[in-house]
Amino acid sequence: MTSYQRREQLITIGRGLFAAKGYEAVSVEEIAAAAKVSKPIVYEHFGGKEGLYAVIVDREMQKLTSTLIDALSAGDTHPRQIVERTALALLTYIEENSEGFNVLVRDSPPPTQLARSVRFWVM
Repeated sequence: MTSYQRREQLITIGRGLFAAKGYEAVSVEEIAAAAKVSKPIVYEHFGGKEGLYAVIVDREMQKLTSTLIDALSAGDTHPRQIVERTALALLTYIEENSEGFNVLVRDSPPPTQLARSVRFWVM
C-alpha cells in the first residue's frame, strides 16, 4: 500500500470511529488496530489523534461548505427558493454523509489543542 493509500485508509477508519464513538472515546491504539498497522504509522501520518481528527473535520467542512455555497449560488433570484434549496442541500448532505455529519456535531478536542493540529497537519 502506498503512503497516500495508507493515509486515506487511516482517514476513512478514523472518520468511522470518531462518528461512532466521539473524539474522546477513540484512541490511537484503536485506530491503528482497525487499520492493521502499528501506532507509529498513525503518528507518522498525522502526529497523533488530534492531527487525524483535524484533517477529517477539515475535509467534512469543505464538503459541507461547498454543498451550501453551490445551493446559494444557483441562478434563482427569489429568496424563498434560495432558502429552500439551501435547506434541502443541508439535509441531503446529512443523509448522504451521516458519518461526516456525526463527526462535526459530536464532541471535539479543546479549541487550542485542535488549532495547533490544524495549523500543522492541514496546511
